[in-house]
Amino acid sequence: METSNPSVSALQKAQDVTSRWADGELGAEEAQHALKSVFDQWQPGDPTSEAEQVAEQSLTAARIAFQDWQQRGENCDELITQLRWILDPSKDGITDPVLNVYAPQRPE
Repeated sequence: METSNPSVSALQKAQDVTSRWADGELGAEEAQHALKSVFDQWQPGDPTSEAEQVAEQSLTAARIAFQDWQQRGENCDELITQLRWILDPSKDGITDPVLNVYAPQRPE
C-alpha cells in the first residue's frame, strides 16, 4: 500500500523492517542498516492530515530511540520491542489502515 506522502511511506518502511527483524526474516545488521537508511532519508515536512502528523510523530520518536540505542549499544531485543511499540499507531487508537499496514495486529 503506497502513498505519496514521504512520512507515511517512511513509517510503513520502518514498520516493515521492524516486523521482519522481530520475525527473524532480517538479521540484526541488515535491519539496522535498513532502519538507518529510512531515518537518514526521511525529513519531517508540514503535515496536512492526521495520518501525516501521526507518522511524523512516530518516526521522530523511533529515530530518537534508534540513535540512542546506537550510542548505548544495548541488546537488539530491547530496541525491537521499543520500535514495535513506537511505530504502532493503533496503541493510541489510530485505526487508519494506511498507518497500520505493517504494525502488529492488536486483539480486540
